[in-house]
Amino acid sequence: MSKRGNGEGSIYYSEKLGRWVGQVSLGYKDDGSPKRKSVYGKTRKEVNEKIQKIQEDFNKGKLVEKSKITLNAIIQEFIETQYKNNIISAATYKRKLNYLDIINNTKLGNMEIQKINALNINQALSSISDYSNSVIHKVSQLTKMGFNQALLNNLINNNPFDIKGLILTPRSSKQDKKIDALTIDEQKLLIEELNKDYDPYSNIIKFALFTGARIGEILALDKSNINFSNNIIHITKTLTKDEHDKTIIGEKTKTYAGTRDIPITPLIKDIVVKEYNKPNFLIFCENGNLISPSTINAHFKRICKNANIRTTITTINKSNSKKSNLKTSNVNTHMLRHTFATRCIESGMTAVALSKLLGHTDIETTLNTYTSVFNQFKEKEVDKYISYMSGLH
Repeated sequence: MSKRGNGEGSIYYSEKLGRWVGQVSLGYKDDGSPKRKSVYGKTRKEVNEKIQKIQEDFNKGKLVEKSKITLNAIIQEFIETQYKNNIISAATYKRKLNYLDIINNTKLGNMEIQKINALNINQALSSISDYSNSVIHKVSQLTKMGFNQALLNNLINNNPFDIKGLILTPRSSKQDKKIDALTIDEQKLLIEELNKDYDPYSNIIKFALFTGARIGEILALDKSNINFSNNIIHITKTLTKDEHDKTIIGEKTKTYAGTRDIPITPLIKDIVVKEYNKPNFLIFCENGNLISPSTINAHFKRICKNANIRTTITTINKSNSKKSNLKTSNVNTHMLRHTFATRCIESGMTAVALSKLLGHTDIETTLNTYTSVFNQFKEKEVDKYISYMSGLH
């Protein structure tokens, strides 16, 4: 048995349930029958307020239907859609799937998104603090993207990431990788070794050292990217991997800011002219074919070994006889980019200008990446100030 509440036909008290019940109409189903939603409360006023809120959300298109869809399913579908529509490359697609695997290894992955709250998110992010700061940031951004998609599809009313201070991205328990650049003396040794014998790989290393361009960007350059009239090089593409893990030229750079122009300085002019005048369309290639970044990295290690740059002597015991072996330790071609940036900062170049040359997304990336170098430069500048002020007394 039930009773109506003061003539309000849509709200009544159910003795069986022991509470007030209300029904609100929300348009019609596909078959023409009315679509209704039931709400419950301890008082008629509480039910009435819930009905008004539902009607308000419905009119604004914000009404959330019950769904069991998981965060994992939402992110997976979005990544697949991006890839199928050529919005992301095969390499980026694989990286995002790897980040999704990390999310799935937390309790978030298979949770229904409507049941996830800020506490769940913060606990999940805290559980991956043994990854690098870069990976933690990427996982956090991918999780945020999943909630954005859920919000756009009316699966949730708000995105916890949009509320300032609600989601806390933890710092990695690992120490950030130190920016490793060649010292000035090491750079001199490298150039001396590169000048001994000409080969196309050596020119690529010089080009990287004097421009700060990424190896993948350099190996993707073709003649259309060279503008001798304005003395600039257009960086528009980079090497990437396809779905079969084959090295190909991508349609864009690593980031949107990576598309940029760099000057043809006297340091690289001869290299650019020499390589441009070859019959191949690509500036740097081998018999017209792409050169793999790993090939350049191996060549760089050999050059460093020959120049005695960061070499260590290891002793191997074999058949009771000792044999010494000279090896390079911790050298890679990305050091060339860091070396270029370090020399730029030492010369007094501003962070704004350096950020543009390197193709960083924003100046914060440049400042955060080269904090220690900028701090050393700052200390030298303070010494100049002290020296200047001392002369005024």
